[in-house]
Amino acid sequence: MGYQDSLVYILVQIEPGKEKEFTDEMLSKRLFLDSKGERIDFVHGSFDYVMIFRRPMKDIEARIIALRKSPFIRKTETLICFDRAWKEF
Repeated sequence: MGYQDSLVYILVQIEPGKEKEFTDEMLSKRLFLDSKGERIDFVHGSFDYVMIFRRPMKDIEARIIALRKSPFIRKTETLICFDRAWKEF
């Protein structure tokens, strides 16, 4: 992870039964899984997917905007990690 990179988690809730359509759309638009350290997990709970982005914030913001345009999304939450240098305490 470079000095300018940020670590961001995006929680995504989609329309019921649209998991395949949503995943296909995200892959076709290359919104994730095109860089080492990024991933998407299908989860159980109040959200359906957890997406992890590790890259410059400017790029992450563009991806979030594109992601939210999907007709399959009901809601999203974005979690931005603090600078991790302080974790050594």
